[in-house]
Amino acid sequence: MLTWSRRLAIALALLSLAVLPVAGASANSDLGVVVLHGKQGGPGGRPTASFLQALRSAGYTVQAPEMCWSGNRIYDAPYLDCLKAIDTAVAALRAAGARRIVIAGHSLGGNAAIVYGTQHPELTGVVALAPAALPQQFVRNPRIAAAVAQARQMVAAGQGSQRVSFIDGNNGQTFTVVTTPAIYLSFIEPGGPADFAAALPQLRVPIIWVSGSSDPTQEQAASQFPRLPANPLNKFVQVSATHLDTPNAAIGAVLEWLKALPPR
Repeated sequence: MLTWSRRLAIALALLSLAVLPVAGASANSDLGVVVLHGKQGGPGGRPTASFLQALRSAGYTVQAPEMCWSGNRIYDAPYLDCLKAIDTAVAALRAAGARRIVIAGHSLGGNAAIVYGTQHPELTGVVALAPAALPQQFVRNPRIAAAVAQARQMVAAGQGSQRVSFIDGNNGQTFTVVTTPAIYLSFIEPGGPADFAAALPQLRVPIIWVSGSSDPTQEQAASQFPRLPANPLNKFVQVSATHLDTPNAAIGAVLEWLKALPPR
């Protein structure tokens, strides 16, 4: 027969087991991450594939929507309308139990993560992996500058919804995109909605910005970062990587930073 003290010891042991994490559960499971691909890419494409897998392996709930700048859809909606896909991804994360939300993005996705973060101060954080597609850099190319001028003229003439061909750029290469002048300008015009550098002073949520040392799109990253509002959780990290390799090189730094984010 068990003594009273023995019964008490067993009861306390069972109670301690009840409060331990369930096997396979993670302390990270209340944090959801939306990962945005870059221009002409797609969900789970090569630049972000390993990054996505690392997040899932660490126990985070992840959504990777196809954005309107993907290779399949490129520029089928204005920049700000494209960000509505992030709303849908966030809703899916919350439905899955996420209480804290981080928006991560690579290249143009990093650009969008910053802009979206300025619109949603309730976010837990932003991860900008080589944020790019800064309009001021694009218009240094005379062909793109001429296309911007053409688009402006068409909008002024009431032809902003007419689909035509324009020159665009991506990671140092130019290509032709068919879209409307109004949509084109929403992505390419300096001072427009995709001008994420102008949005930096309005970003109140914590951010980690990862910049590749061999990435021409990041030539101004170190000078832009201080324009962010002061936040002890803000972090600038430079990795030895090209533009496309930055998400993979950033995995360790990002996972460490996510652990430092405060609980809800």
